[in-house]
Amino acid sequence: MKNIYQSTAFLDKRACEKYQLSPEILMENAACALETLIGTLTHKGSVITILCGSGDNGGDGYALARRLSGDYAVRIMQLKEPKSPLCQQAYERTMQCDVKFIKKILPCDVMVDCVVGSGLRGNLESSLSDVLKNAQKAARINIACDIPSGLNESNDGFVFKAHHTICMGAISLVCLSDKAKDFVGTLHIGKLGLSESHYQVSSNIKMLESCDLSLPQRIQENTHKGNFGHLAVFAGEKCGAAIMSAQSALSFGAGLVSIISDENITIPSEIIQEHTLPQKSTALALGMGLGVEKSAEILKDLCESSLSCVLDADVFHTPIIKTFLDESLKQQRLDFIREIILTPHPKEFASLLQICDLGAYTPQKKLDLMLHFTQKYPHTTLVLKGANVFIAKAQEVYINPLGSNALAKGGSGDVLSGLIGALLAQGYGALHSAIQGSLAHTLAAKAALKHIASYALTPHTLIESIRTLHISQRIK
Repeated sequence: MKNIYQSTAFLDKRACEKYQLSPEILMENAACALETLIGTLTHKGSVITILCGSGDNGGDGYALARRLSGDYAVRIMQLKEPKSPLCQQAYERTMQCDVKFIKKILPCDVMVDCVVGSGLRGNLESSLSDVLKNAQKAARINIACDIPSGLNESNDGFVFKAHHTICMGAISLVCLSDKAKDFVGTLHIGKLGLSESHYQVSSNIKMLESCDLSLPQRIQENTHKGNFGHLAVFAGEKCGAAIMSAQSALSFGAGLVSIISDENITIPSEIIQEHTLPQKSTALALGMGLGVEKSAEILKDLCESSLSCVLDADVFHTPIIKTFLDESLKQQRLDFIREIILTPHPKEFASLLQICDLGAYTPQKKLDLMLHFTQKYPHTTLVLKGANVFIAKAQEVYINPLGSNALAKGGSGDVLSGLIGALLAQGYGALHSAIQGSLAHTLAAKAALKHIASYALTPHTLIESIRTLHISQRIK
């Protein structure tokens, strides 16, 4: 896991004060990190164009040009006159190296964006946008220093599209927004003269990595199916969603999986069909294709239950969800917590917020709204689906950036609810179940895409990939 910060400015200040480093040293190390990355991506003698702004981000670019000069064919395009003291100093030093300055964008091997850092509010100036639009098409490789220019939550205009973004010292939260998925490329952390452990402090926001995956384990041999839990999945209007969820759960370690339905439906032979909730159920999953009215009816019946549950889809459109959450909150004791995991997409989360009287949803305030919700309902774990998955419980946030557009397919969310439900049924905690279910979901998709096109991933292919995930993780 990596620490994530809404702003890294305080970390720079702390590094200078605690370790007696100067901002100038931090800038030199930022340039060194950029130089090292370029060295791994291209060969000596390559043509490197560096776009420089007027602030410290531009200063990083000038310092980089000085370091590369002589080993690479370096060009600088000055988009604004140096203004910050560090930028002016870096510019003057670079001028001593006879680096070439250009007035228009020319084809090159690497384009480095050092125009605007994290201080931008609103949209980029049109003059900068025009240059950056041409620049991102002129190189084989685009690199952004700290964050791509224009990337912020309030910008609805142009953003520089990078193949690689090197965040200085630590990763900024803005680089993990849904919007950022199309612009940051591969994320790197540049060291500023300190190791991550010395530069960073613990953050309540973490980024998940593939190495964080912990698959369910079967170690003891003298066991039976009852030792691995019994997940009950409620089926309704669109029973296919519940079936996919049930198959997903069975493939992820649940010992037994039942589908609960008023009607007799055709289901896979390995799934049990019941008309009422089995007494030995250890966890529930509902909402997937259930229908709003049916969701309300079942939620009302489950208010007094103590079973852990995964709630998805249609449950977020009935007012009974608030009653259910309020009643389950009253059940909490020092020696008992009912584990509840909610897995909405943004529109469903917007509905949930309104029903729970927590305001209107906006992407710009996503994290604040999630934390506001989990503060009101600290017994819940919230999994907000999107280009990057945000998982919150109480004041902790975990971001899974490992998904891809291949998962934008009907049924993918049903598979996720089954994975999470399977772990809950096996006795894992809610936060662990949400994190590991999400990681398995995205990494199984990644493994499947080694063999099929991104547009071809289906829920059944995803489930098959989950069944062999431990093998693909071992041989990657």
